[in-house]
Amino acid sequence: MKRAEMLRVIPVDEFITKYEVTNPDVVEILHDYPVLVNLLGKVSSQPCGVEMGQAGKKRPYWVVEEGSGMFGLSEPEDALKWKGIFNHILGSARHVYYLATKLAHASPSQKEALRVLGYDVSDLSSLDPDLLRDHKLIDHAGRRQSDEFHWYGLRGSAHPSSNSEQNTVSLLQKNGMNSYFVDLMREEDHTYLTDVGKNGRIPSIVYNILTYGDWTYGQCPMELSERFKDLRKSKRITTVSPDKLERIGTNFESDLKEVFGGQIIDDMKHAKPYDWEIQIRNAYASSASLKAEDVFPSESISMDIV
Repeated sequence: MKRAEMLRVIPVDEFITKYEVTNPDVVEILHDYPVLVNLLGKVSSQPCGVEMGQAGKKRPYWVVEEGSGMFGLSEPEDALKWKGIFNHILGSARHVYYLATKLAHASPSQKEALRVLGYDVSDLSSLDPDLLRDHKLIDHAGRRQSDEFHWYGLRGSAHPSSNSEQNTVSLLQKNGMNSYFVDLMREEDHTYLTDVGKNGRIPSIVYNILTYGDWTYGQCPMELSERFKDLRKSKRITTVSPDKLERIGTNFESDLKEVFGGQIIDDMKHAKPYDWEIQIRNAYASSASLKAEDVFPSESISMDIV
């Protein structure tokens, strides 16, 4: 099934009505990128308490009551609280889109070089950068649910588990998303590791792109070693050895440089946000009556579309 067919069946207006979306920028971006409906949600109308924020300052907090609660937020404090994970989502999607575009246009000799290194180059014949970008935009949809499960001891349908990946899969299935997006969640729950060969490589080009794009963007482009240092410190990866994941990423990075030239990684990390990324960032901020350059200051030089 082509991307247009997958997106056409998403009932965007039904989600807009269900989650009472009124901000025109959010309404427009949902129609332009329908997968983003999976990041909508109902959030408590009043603060549920006070917590310590950055710099030791107390701040009110709201909790999600239904859905994801990652996009279309109306309370400024709520949007500012979740801006970090949203920034990570968009930065990772940028890297994924960049790499997918490069690999989708691989020459016959580059495809052969990848095949020799142990990759399944049949992926390349149907590689769609827009679809991989779409998936990356929603593969953290269950993150707020899991964080609030941990932080506030919340339980119930809005907070089904402490596992972001499981929560995301449940949300995507409940929202009737195409199985393509659900199946790609193997990237987040690491079940693709059963495919790793003795050469320490994942044969699937798609999973390499999705994981590497994520691992090279924390809150900004970063080296694999730096990213995994942070991941080990946070102990967020608990089901598999971070060493194994880092080796996979290092092998893919080395292979990309060998096949496409040493500049490909630097070019990816220095790539400016795409128009779609800027539009989504602007809508995220606009829904909470904020400016994108204030919410995402590190991206402020590229906030205007020219």
